Amino acid sequence: MACHVELTGLLPALAGVLVDGVETGPSPVRIMVRTPAGAMATCPDHGQESEWEHSRYVRHLADEAIGGRPAMIDISVRRLY
Repeated sequence: MACHVELTGLLPALAGVLVDGVETGPSPVRIMVRTPAGAMATCPDHGQESEWEHSRYVRHLADEAIGGRPAMIDISVRRLY
C-alpha cells in the first residue's frame, strides 16, 4: 500500500528544496534533496543577491528520525559567486 504524504509536513525544514528521491532500505531512511537552480540567494556577509552558480556540494544531515527510524538527508546545495 502506498501512502502519499507531503515531505514538508514531516520535515518542515525541507520546505525550500526539491526532493530527488527517497530510499527506504533496512536503515536508515535516506532522502536526497537539492536546492533549486536559478533561485536568488542573498550573501550573508555582503547582502548582495546572486543566482550565478559556481558549483554544488553535498551535505549529509543525520540528526532526523522518521517513524522511529533513523534518517539521513543528503542535500545538494549551490555555491554561488
